Amino acid sequence: MSGRSSAHGADGSMADPCLELWRHARDSAHAAERVTLDRAAGCLAVALAEMVVSARTPRHRAAAEALAGAPGGCTVSGLPRPADVTGAVVANAYLMHARLTDDSFRVAAHPGLAVVPVALAAAEHAAHRTGRGVDGPRLLRAVVGGYECACLLAERLLPEVSRRGWRVTSVIAPLAAAATMALVLDLPDDDACAALGLASAATGGPLGVVSTGGDGWRLQPALAVQAGVSAVFAASAGLRSGPGALAGPHGVYSLFGDAAEAETREPVPEPAVHRVTFKRYPVAMYGQSIFDALGGQSPLSGTIDRIAVRLAPFAAGYGGQRDASTDSISSVEGIAIAAVRAFHPDLALPPGTTVDVIGDPDLPELTARVHLALSDGRRLVLTGDGDTSGWGLADFRRRCAELLGEAGDPLCRAAGALSEGGDPARLLELWRVAR
Repeated sequence: MSGRSSAHGADGSMADPCLELWRHARDSAHAAERVTLDRAAGCLAVALAEMVVSARTPRHRAAAEALAGAPGGCTVSGLPRPADVTGAVVANAYLMHARLTDDSFRVAAHPGLAVVPVALAAAEHAAHRTGRGVDGPRLLRAVVGGYECACLLAERLLPEVSRRGWRVTSVIAPLAAAATMALVLDLPDDDACAALGLASAATGGPLGVVSTGGDGWRLQPALAVQAGVSAVFAASAGLRSGPGALAGPHGVYSLFGDAAEAETREPVPEPAVHRVTFKRYPVAMYGQSIFDALGGQSPLSGTIDRIAVRLAPFAAGYGGQRDASTDSISSVEGIAIAAVRAFHPDLALPPGTTVDVIGDPDLPELTARVHLALSDGRRLVLTGDGDTSGWGLADFRRRCAELLGEAGDPLCRAAGALSEGGDPARLLELWRVAR
């Protein structure tokens, strides 16, 4: 996949693409070194903090309670009662994405919502079922493998999946969720491979939810994650997928991606979790650079005549910009106006002010240039950088503290201790009581 391996097995026969994908995820999990486990711990801590903050909003907490369904043994952030494993997964995935502040990969994909809620619920489910807890390193290795599966799929399908009108997160989430749960539960290869194939039957989700109003964009990925968990249980009960689920004429790769383009991409040696990016502002990932550009400028006053935003072409066109509502989460115009209002409240935006959105192939995918023309003749060009893939432990701690206050640092430290053999029970307890 994505240049990482041959399409043939050792004997020259065609490899099973589901098995190939599973092996990538499994081998990445098993081979993860300390630095990669620490990175997974950071992803885990920030994800938990995001769930807690979302659950503070009554409407999001009410939605999570409705999605949680039947009682069980798995934690749902912000709720007093545990839920069934499937309900807990979908509720927590919803909470992680509800404010559009969860992590990202390749600008458009949100891998963490398909990995972290599943890994946590699977660990609690395993402990209740067997009486034996999942140790810290094993939990983090499952997170590494889940991200690997999600990001490999995103690499293979983007940008074609978006051009065809599908939301990449909802395409990759069922398979990433299935891989994560299979790793936590230590499923045999046959069952894990079958789970991925069965999960592929539920891939997809219209991209239109990001360019219109409503809450469809919040809920859609969580439903896709739920499908992956159900696929694991079905595979464990003996159900099997047929050939061609991924690479067949009507499989995931051909329906959503460009096979020829995927085969020409260079291999990426480091685990995918190291290339995940994190948000500082509640807007789309490509909007982080717009907020960074305007937030880095000392406060302005006056009146705006014109705004132009230059972004990488994919970001400039994502979600059908010309047809998108400026109130939608995908609108570059709406993001730019929101950033002006957030950082420059004394800068007047006359009624009808428009934002020119320009695709610039010379810009990296997480960079923006904002051009401001003011009525007094001033002209400013502001550059912003949204790439947070280089975050380390101090950054994760700071982000958790920003979100949770005093509760943030203990939560982040408990996640970090998992790579040293720390007990996940401590992390789970801190998560349960965080409000």
